[in-house]
Amino acid sequence: MSYSREEVKAITDKILNMAKADAVEVDFQGGERSATRYANSSITANLIEHDQQVSITVYYGQKSASTVTHQFDDASLKTAIEEAQILAKRKPDNPETMPLVKPPQNYVPVDAVIDRTVNFGPAERAAMVKKSLDICEKKGVVGAGYIPKLHWTTARANSEGLFSYFRYAEASFILTCRTPDGTGSGWAGQTGLKDVNLIDPVSITETAANKALKSQKPRAIEPGDYTVILEPRPAARFLSLLMTAMDARSAEEGRSFMSGAERGQTKVGQKLFGDNVTIKSVINHPVLRQSPIGEDGLAAQDVTWIEKGVVKNLYYSRYWAQKAGKAPTGTPPGLSMVMDGGTTSVEDMIKTTKRGLLVSFFWYMRPVEAMSILYTGMTRDGLFLIENGEITAPVQNFRWNETPVVGLNNISALGPPQPMHTGEAYDQPGTAMIPAMRIEDFTMTSVSPAV
Repeated sequence: MSYSREEVKAITDKILNMAKADAVEVDFQGGERSATRYANSSITANLIEHDQQVSITVYYGQKSASTVTHQFDDASLKTAIEEAQILAKRKPDNPETMPLVKPPQNYVPVDAVIDRTVNFGPAERAAMVKKSLDICEKKGVVGAGYIPKLHWTTARANSEGLFSYFRYAEASFILTCRTPDGTGSGWAGQTGLKDVNLIDPVSITETAANKALKSQKPRAIEPGDYTVILEPRPAARFLSLLMTAMDARSAEEGRSFMSGAERGQTKVGQKLFGDNVTIKSVINHPVLRQSPIGEDGLAAQDVTWIEKGVVKNLYYSRYWAQKAGKAPTGTPPGLSMVMDGGTTSVEDMIKTTKRGLLVSFFWYMRPVEAMSILYTGMTRDGLFLIENGEITAPVQNFRWNETPVVGLNNISALGPPQPMHTGEAYDQPGTAMIPAMRIEDFTMTSVSPAV
């Protein structure tokens, strides 16, 4: 199911004509979510969901309320609009209410729909599963995989005449392999790709299966500070923690790591990280699919957040930008995150590591202390001891306590950036280009014996 620009505009125009208020906004979402799951050497589920919805927000001065409906017939839309109107009139004034974004907005042209990804269906996914399971059987491991596809349309319109439209398609392949005795586990995957042809199920399965076989019967070693090599998935999860601190309001109110010495000051312009840390938002990226539509319908734009360790920009929401006398950023820091990488492969990082750990996966990351961005989490699905340039043994998993404030100052090697989701889920927005990275003195606090 896909929605053309004309179809979506007809829907939003109808709602804007029906709604009577000082101001009206309409957010449209619709399309296909589908996936194939497999485990125990067979496909366990083929999932497909076709959905559509509009969120309708009405404003009376500084009062506002929203309702959502999945039905677009006149009666359903009228009911949703009337509910929003009744709720809005009961609400207290919100002094942070902003006027609607007005056209024109110069949206970056983004080609995010490739036909072969749109047509990536159960038959094509089953062919990938067959290739994967053949390797699992050959290597004597049990594979559990997830192959999601998202073909989605988003749009925003308002009573000032704004209309924005974006359609995209992406696919992923995620696999965990386990040994039959349950003592070995390995993870591998590629996520958030515009071009499904970039997915290599054979390579992914071989990587996950080999990790599972090599991680059997792990030995316990002492907690402490280790050199760690984070593959792209744990590196993406770790790096995402920093993006939570890039909000200008929190910084200027003295509530974040980016706060300056006095209230109202920030650390923009300060060198806080290593020379090899450069992080940007790149809207029209050749590999990632990213929306050109920013906050409230503003045009998203390329932003350099950190350049060679120096903080260059913080995120200013529309309200806080107006209060601070600045232009709104438009692009949230987690949107289209791209970190510059290097040329060192994971294999070469291992060869030049005297003693350390190769990390495949981070799990259950939770905040410990907000001001220092200190988090805790656990390793999973393949943790290996490196000694004198070689992997010498699987080791039991660790719980870790670390902050990107320290970690991004201790990067000693970077690999080429790879597409990888930054969040816990694999079929939601949040894909980034993240390199594998070697970090010195990463704190492992205790043994976590789960596989």
